[in-house]
Amino acid sequence: MSARFADWLVRHRALVLVAMTALALAAGVRTVLTYSDLRSDLEELLPEHAPSVGALAEVRGRVHGIRHLGVVVDTAGAHNVGAANRFVDALAERVSEYPEQLVGAVRKDALAEREFAETFALQLLDPRDVALLGKAVQERRDWQVTRATGADLLDDDEDPPPELPLAELRTKYEARYGKQRALPGDRFVSEDGRTVVLLVQASSNATGYAADKALLERVRIDIASLGFPERFAPGMTVGFAGDVATRVEEMEGLGADLGLSGLIVVVLVAAALVSYFRSFLALPLLGVPLLFGTVYAFGLAALPPFSIRHLNSNTAFLGSIVVGNGINSGIILLARFVEARRTLKLEAAIAEALDKTWRPTLAAATAAATAYGSLVVTDFRGFSQFGWIGLFGMLACWASAMTLLPTLLALWGRRLTPRATEGDRGVGRRFAAALLARPRSIVVATTLLTVLCGVGVASRSRDWMEHDFSKLRRADSWENGERYWGARMDATLGRYLTPTIVLSPNATHAARVEAQLGKLRERGGAGDLIASVRSATLVLPAHRSESLVEARRIAETVTPRLLAELSADDRRLIDRALSSEALTPLSAERVPPVLLAGLREHDGRVDRNVLVFPKLGGNTWDSGVIAEFTRDVRQAATVDGEPAPVAGSLLLSNDIADAMKSDGPRALLVSLGFVLLICLLTFRSLKASLLSMAALFSGVVLMLGALAWSGQKLNFSNFIAVIISFGISADYVINVLARWRDGASTSSTGDLGAVAATGGAVALCSATTIIGFGSLLAAQNQALYSFGLFAAVGEVTCLATAVIALPAALGWLRGRGGVAPGETRLEATP
Repeated sequence: MSARFADWLVRHRALVLVAMTALALAAGVRTVLTYSDLRSDLEELLPEHAPSVGALAEVRGRVHGIRHLGVVVDTAGAHNVGAANRFVDALAERVSEYPEQLVGAVRKDALAEREFAETFALQLLDPRDVALLGKAVQERRDWQVTRATGADLLDDDEDPPPELPLAELRTKYEARYGKQRALPGDRFVSEDGRTVVLLVQASSNATGYAADKALLERVRIDIASLGFPERFAPGMTVGFAGDVATRVEEMEGLGADLGLSGLIVVVLVAAALVSYFRSFLALPLLGVPLLFGTVYAFGLAALPPFSIRHLNSNTAFLGSIVVGNGINSGIILLARFVEARRTLKLEAAIAEALDKTWRPTLAAATAAATAYGSLVVTDFRGFSQFGWIGLFGMLACWASAMTLLPTLLALWGRRLTPRATEGDRGVGRRFAAALLARPRSIVVATTLLTVLCGVGVASRSRDWMEHDFSKLRRADSWENGERYWGARMDATLGRYLTPTIVLSPNATHAARVEAQLGKLRERGGAGDLIASVRSATLVLPAHRSESLVEARRIAETVTPRLLAELSADDRRLIDRALSSEALTPLSAERVPPVLLAGLREHDGRVDRNVLVFPKLGGNTWDSGVIAEFTRDVRQAATVDGEPAPVAGSLLLSNDIADAMKSDGPRALLVSLGFVLLICLLTFRSLKASLLSMAALFSGVVLMLGALAWSGQKLNFSNFIAVIISFGISADYVINVLARWRDGASTSSTGDLGAVAATGGAVALCSATTIIGFGSLLAAQNQALYSFGLFAAVGEVTCLATAVIALPAALGWLRGRGGVAPGETRLEATP
């Protein structure tokens, strides 16, 4: 049947080429569109029904933007603070002219917040505290009257003036709401004068890259047009921080990493192919089917019901992986064709190569596809979408190689010169001879290493998971990126800007949630991460009308003489707190927008949301602390059995960790089960099946053990490498066993020739895959780097067991009379 199919392909090669090219063009357009929609949001990794994802969707539909871009100026010294402030003033003036759909607010100082707090201080205080202050003012006035009329016969030492409890009240409310660092001139300037900050509040909560990029690029253009730093103070530098800067940095970095990874893959894979086949013709022969198969995979994944039409941070690098792994079938077919061309004519060599390779390569590709496909049983989109594209990629590249490569060989095969037989001097034959000369030693050594690695895996069973999510961001972000500038901004402001939001259904629910969160904060619950809890009651307390009544009484009691006896600062505060504006009823319209950020909804309501701000310097990257925070805050957001959605980056991170713990083992078992089943069905011999399974297990255990002993940890990215390693290992094992099976009947040099011929082709397959995975080691994104490291190590160990340990075991068993290469027990199932 394969011979007839090969003959049909050769005779109808023009039709095949046209049809497959047309399909590739359509799929290629879809692939470009998919890659153009690259999303680095954490929520893209989670299922849409995840609590944190649903809560974020509700935030966007309910609340105005609370995302920020921080423009952070390094002044190069306190002597340049004035120049930095002039630059910030000039930039703020320009940014304030941006469209409303781009910028919601611009802040260069905390003046509006301070003036509001000082003006409406008495309405914000508890009525009892205002009454206490009023009583003290009355007593002070009475004392002054008594002293003025001479009715008091005691001197000042015996009858001191009653103190106003201003310091006592300040201490009380600082303990309740947290003490804010005094900013020089209300400007966002650090204590050492080396950092000045301008805050730009984005209008939307949407996390789209395009809007963030547009905002950041416009700010950069204005900075340049202002002549910074030369027109202000040479030596100053500027960086960017906050949600907007993080999004742009991660997306641009991901794009740069992918570009570098793709370039490395293309160059090194091309070099490996030319070196092995000793002909540049190998590039189009293997490259065209591989390109077609890759775009077919992305095109299929975009069709319903899969509808994968954008990429996330896990699937973004699948192109390199599909290229590195999907080329294997073509390499095996081309290598067999080159071998057959030494003795056969072109058409016969094509038929021979196709006949001898389609079954084992299909089994190997199916094993790899199954390993990828095991990820589709998960809800975690970071896994499931990776699984679908990987599954389609392996099968599409196999189908493309088996269909398109024979037609290309019919066109160009005569120009591909077969390599001369190297006889006993060939590197491959010397390597094979060494293996078969000491098979027992190799098997024993492999067994001992596998046991040692198994011990390493067992010893790490409790600390395999990466708990510090900061280690998964870009490595250079800590040196000159958002993590560096963000830390300086947070230290200058004395707090984080972006809170966790509880979206209560009504004001009563919100009040109870706020009280429960306050108790959590007091007792150090929620991982001791809560710095403050805010709601509209902070700036619009329910008791403000009662406090206003007491404030008006104080205004009637205060005398010019009493004010004259106060310090200048206290006199200024009292004057402002008793002004005509301060004694008018406080409403939401009088509150500065910055104090209602995250609270004011699209319909104008401000009484339903509760904001939870994390502690500056808290363990906000520790997954254990994040889990405690998530659990406690979600519990506090539940009132009478009615939970309110809770949105925030900490909860997203926690849901990712939970998804890995629940979905990861299931995907691992599915991958292992299906790969073992394929190994069992591929060979008639139970002994051969057991050998393939043993080699597969050994390769994966060696991989995990090496990583365990070196202290590496699992995360949402590199965990995929563990799962697909089963398929990769099975790929190589099946090809080696299939070629060994034919050794006696098709090779004039028996086992030696079979090992030499197969080992080289399988090593080349592995080299291309290692290049695909290893290219990620150049990435600055540490999640990509860790995936590349795990996958590359897995490639090396799986290759070693397939081309070293497995042939040694086969040779040892044959020498003991266990398995001969030509026995039917190793025959593939027709």
